[in-house]
Amino acid sequence: MTTQELQEKLYDFIKQSYPDIKITVVDTAENVRQLYFTDDKFEFLYPKQRYHYLTNLIPSDFYAQNLQDTEWYELAPDENPDDLYYHDQETIDEIKEPIISLLKNKIAFVALLDKQFTSQTVKCYGDFRYSKSIFNELKFSDEDQFDIFHVLMNEGAYCDCEILYNVFRDSEYSIKYWADRQ
Repeated sequence: MTTQELQEKLYDFIKQSYPDIKITVVDTAENVRQLYFTDDKFEFLYPKQRYHYLTNLIPSDFYAQNLQDTEWYELAPDENPDDLYYHDQETIDEIKEPIISLLKNKIAFVALLDKQFTSQTVKCYGDFRYSKSIFNELKFSDEDQFDIFHVLMNEGAYCDCEILYNVFRDSEYSIKYWADRQ
């Protein structure tokens, strides 16, 4: 598939959720296919969230056939690939247990987030806006939040509500969510 054909196919899959996204496919001199996705909606998302949301819009068989060995760059405007930073799995494994324990037991983060969602005063927007607000009120630094959110994403939480129903399944919101689906 040519770079132009791949750009068009990707746009077809993604355009409903990201109508203004700019997609560029480049074949490097080293024979590596690179995919660049740029959209305003990425500005407040971590790169791992961006990748997660995009890959969920692409059929898995298409991904397996055409995207398996590609390099991805999900960018906000005015960002470049050197700006992107992720934790490696080893780091996440090292910090996971203390962070999960901290969130659940020591600072009552889970209780605070759970209260917001069970009271139905908030709705999830597919980001971490309410969690970030709680962490800011609790005086957590951006660096600490980066660590926390990368652990949570590794556990399957890519937004506020997923923190409760994918990571902290004993929260009231999670219990109700999963009961409604049985």
